Amino acid sequence: MHVFPVPGHEVVYAHLDGRLWPVIHVGHQVIDVGRNPELKAALLGGQLNVAVCPNCGAAGQLASAMIYHDPAHDLFMVHVPQELNLDQVEREKYIGQLSRQIVDNIPLEQRRAYLFQPTMMLTMQGFLEKVLETEGITKEMIERQQKQAQLLNTLAQADQDVADHLIRERAGEIDEVFFAMLRQYIEAASQMNDNKQMIPLINLQAKLMAETEVGRRLERQQIALHAMNRAAKAANGLTPAILLEHILKNQEDPELVTALAQMGLPAMTYEFFTGLTEEIERQEAAGDTQAVERLSALRSELLQMQEDVQAQTRQILGEAGETLEAILSAEDMGEALEANIQAVDDAFMYVLAAEMARAQDEGQQDRAEKLAQLREMIVELLSSQTPPEVQLLNQLVRAESDDAMRELIEGNREMLSEELIQVIEALQDQAESSGQQDLYERLANVKRVLRAELA
Repeated sequence: MHVFPVPGHEVVYAHLDGRLWPVIHVGHQVIDVGRNPELKAALLGGQLNVAVCPNCGAAGQLASAMIYHDPAHDLFMVHVPQELNLDQVEREKYIGQLSRQIVDNIPLEQRRAYLFQPTMMLTMQGFLEKVLETEGITKEMIERQQKQAQLLNTLAQADQDVADHLIRERAGEIDEVFFAMLRQYIEAASQMNDNKQMIPLINLQAKLMAETEVGRRLERQQIALHAMNRAAKAANGLTPAILLEHILKNQEDPELVTALAQMGLPAMTYEFFTGLTEEIERQEAAGDTQAVERLSALRSELLQMQEDVQAQTRQILGEAGETLEAILSAEDMGEALEANIQAVDDAFMYVLAAEMARAQDEGQQDRAEKLAQLREMIVELLSSQTPPEVQLLNQLVRAESDDAMRELIEGNREMLSEELIQVIEALQDQAESSGQQDLYERLANVKRVLRAELA
């Protein structure tokens, strides 16, 4: 099916079986990520300008003109496909119409010089590459990942001699990104229960872990992180003392120390730095100048890491506070919430809860009630957008007993499946790696009850 718009007409057509068919069109020609940030992810995910034929159900990408504005990066560009067959006059008129839809919505005092001449992008590939650059992804990075994907597919199917040769010849392409890609392939094959694909991929991962420097480094990281997780689990949570013990144990491996510190940030408290300072003093008393220099440098790096995280947290909470106040001051709070739903995350909910507590403490009853109303609206809106399986899983995790879980399961038996178990196991891995022992155990309990019910 070839899908294309007809200039000057609202209807989109598809050429199918020698005839033109009107199609259902999900399109956006004007993408202003300053006003609608969610459109950026939709564009990069291939979800914009898609048409579905009501006759056959086939879907296709529209050869559609698009104009893109990202005020954060002073990026204003337009792509007009050759398939539209517009002459120069028609093309310039078309671009002018699209440009005005963005510029006219920007206050005069905020209009910048770049807005008066959008950059022409000849191909859709170039258009997307420009958008990816704003995410820190360059054309060279894209080309490298394409080569890595080709190498991965070849290695997964190659015999041992060919695989050995490729690993030696293209060792520079086998990096952390390559291993992340390989893990994604393994997870996808696991979710589809495709052992024919999964087993060779797992064997390839084991081979690369043993035979490449980056693989051996990642394996050391995994062993160290799991060791700290086990210690945290035994202590019912990651403590400053446990974090310090494992960082000191691996102090000669800077990358490993960084990985441990990033995972253990909540435990990087005053107690942690006091313990680290005491260790430096012990090494100084023992006359080990190399250890003193190494640990002193490590302390400075970890303090900087903590400071950077705190600064980032302050910025995130500040932006969440601004969004909250904008919603509260809107004439239609529900409409404002829907327009800002992408910004409703953990930071936003934290600020909302903090503001509710402060309003109650200070006796600001009207504000407290309005904040409570907003919270109820958020819960209702998010619940309506959450898949039923996820809603069930959230209810099961919060259930107070096995009997309460079984009661929930009894009313939702059609949702029980091995796929739901796999989702729980993936969440357990995330909870374990982030030190959320309580969540890990609750998920394990949910999985136990579900296993029994499935049996």
